[in-house]
Amino acid sequence: MPLNLSNTAARGRTYAAARMMAGLDQAALAHAAGLSAGTISNVERGRDSRPDTLRAIRRVLTREGVLIAFSANNGMASVQISFAADNEEEE
Repeated sequence: MPLNLSNTAARGRTYAAARMMAGLDQAALAHAAGLSAGTISNVERGRDSRPDTLRAIRRVLTREGVLIAFSANNGMASVQISFAADNEEEE
């Protein structure tokens, strides 16, 4: 059964997933982005989507190797993580 989420709720969950993939809690992300933990919580609950707020969060996540991408064509979002593979993983 597919999730029935509003766009703002889905966006919030996307940002929460990205934060967790980066290994950050809300307070650490807030500090690095120059925001309050309450603002991060609001974003993740779909209650704050101001462009400047979202840009600040994405900058921090990108530095941590996590990219949030939104498709203009279909409105889909994806979260990607990059990391250096161990030599053992390349075999």
